Amino acid sequence: MQDDISNTIEVLTARVRVKEEEANKLKRLVNELCSESGVKIAFPGVLETSPATGPIRSDEYYGQTLTAAIRNYLERRKTAGAGAATVEDIFSAIKEGGYKFESRNDTNAKISVGNALRKTSSIFHRLPNGNYGLLTWYPGAKAKPEEETHVKRKRKSKVSRNQVQSDERKKTGPLLPENSPPDAPKPIGGAVTNGEVREVILSQAGEFQSNNIERLVKAKFPTKELPKPKVPTVIFILKKKGLLKQVAPKSGSKPAIYAKI
Repeated sequence: MQDDISNTIEVLTARVRVKEEEANKLKRLVNELCSESGVKIAFPGVLETSPATGPIRSDEYYGQTLTAAIRNYLERRKTAGAGAATVEDIFSAIKEGGYKFESRNDTNAKISVGNALRKTSSIFHRLPNGNYGLLTWYPGAKAKPEEETHVKRKRKSKVSRNQVQSDERKKTGPLLPENSPPDAPKPIGGAVTNGEVREVILSQAGEFQSNNIERLVKAKFPTKELPKPKVPTVIFILKKKGLLKQVAPKSGSKPAIYAKI
């Protein structure tokens, strides 16, 4: 009778261990998804499971995400008493364990490992000596997103570039004297002809841009409409006839510069 009870206890205990391992696998999967999504880890207590010790199997990290492979390798080291590791050590170990990198170039693959360690600061922690361990190993340490400063700098750089581009667009002022004719009032009928635009262009003594000609035409014919492509079209015709030359081509937001021949 006593033997039967003991056997039953052993069988049920084995079943409990199997169920616990299945639950832990699901918890680790949930943690993985939390990490990939950038949300708080749901089950921090299972981050330090007890992986198998001994030589790394050739398929130990195959099919895992990069974050999971790194974490599992660090847990293995902890169990073996080795602790934190360098990026080089982590790369070599998960590659030996069958993790499939997207890049076939080892240098790029190591960079991806380093990026994963820095970006996932809710799981990994960088020590002062440059080695990485799991954040849960160091109760006094705080997660410091190392990419935060980089992102801020990138955003600031983007804003600066946009400001420069905006300033450049404002520097399209005329090459004519500052007292050039003002913008004309709203036209009330009719359209400016090619001949009228041609007359204005050929009356210029120095270099000019198309926007200069547009202002002069509007000032000279205030009651007529100036279609948008009219000035560029006439300039093109005059260039074909050899009456105009292009002094400088269009550069970014700056219009081309022309002059009479």
